[in-house]
Amino acid sequence: MVVFDLDGTLTHVDSLWRYLHDAFGTWEHGQVAAQRYRNGEISYKEWAEADAKYWAGASMSKVMRMLDGIPYMEGAKCVFDELKQRGVKIVILSAGLSLLAEKAARELGADLSVANELRVIDGRLTGEIDVKVAVNSKGEIVREITKAFEIPLEEVALVGDRAFDLANPECLKIAFLPKDDGARREAHHIIELGDLRAVLQYLI
Repeated sequence: MVVFDLDGTLTHVDSLWRYLHDAFGTWEHGQVAAQRYRNGEISYKEWAEADAKYWAGASMSKVMRMLDGIPYMEGAKCVFDELKQRGVKIVILSAGLSLLAEKAARELGADLSVANELRVIDGRLTGEIDVKVAVNSKGEIVREITKAFEIPLEEVALVGDRAFDLANPECLKIAFLPKDDGARREAHHIIELGDLRAVLQYLI
């Protein structure tokens, strides 16, 4: 199994939260909650809930058009196709939003995607969110997923750009375009080239 991060790994957008704030024109407010989270004043769940409220009432069709403007990382489809041909399970695990994670899973061909879900009623965002993935919960979620697929952690590779994407010591860890020193320290392999096909040398 290979577990991929989404933002900054499978796409060129480092943070879907920031991308949507910019698109909606709400970043002036959103950065306040972001800073409070970085300061340890609120939890990731509280931060996500604060962000979601700014987008209440937006139509799903508008949001999906915004997501259509996000390009995948070079080589992403090729990597997924190669792994699928070899019988490798593919998971997208993101502390971002399921709208993009599910879209990427459909278009790239993942077996599973797990991310935070904005609630929708009658085609519009309610301003509420079901927080399923916090940045510090990825390690535990990986363990749960591997149990469900009955795959040992030793047969799992993690691909991401930050330390919290590489939280399981039993797994092969690949830092792709790492954004923090922690990712570099955690990784068994580091890729600085912006083409996802570079990961295949360590996976097959």
